[in-house]
Amino acid sequence: MALEGNGEQERRRFIRLPVQENIRALDSKGRDIGRVEIIGAGGIQIRLSDDVPEEQFAPGATLKISVVEPGNVRNDMKVEIRVRDGKILGVQFVD
Repeated sequence: MALEGNGEQERRRFIRLPVQENIRALDSKGRDIGRVEIIGAGGIQIRLSDDVPEEQFAPGATLKISVVEPGNVRNDMKVEIRVRDGKILGVQFVD
């Protein structure tokens, strides 16, 4: 889900936007898993925290996460892991 050049954006269904604020992703137990770096209408990219083992996130798995914005605004959602590349996790929103 990383931002790419114009050719990559044209190929993608949804535009991706880099996140400047410190928006955190939490797992279903409320543990901080990482920082939301990129957001789009179809999903988000999360940079996993150093102490979170990336191996626990298998592509194709679904999980419930909470995205917490500054001011403690919280949004709960179900996502499917689409890409895992080291500490980068690309997830797609699902119903």
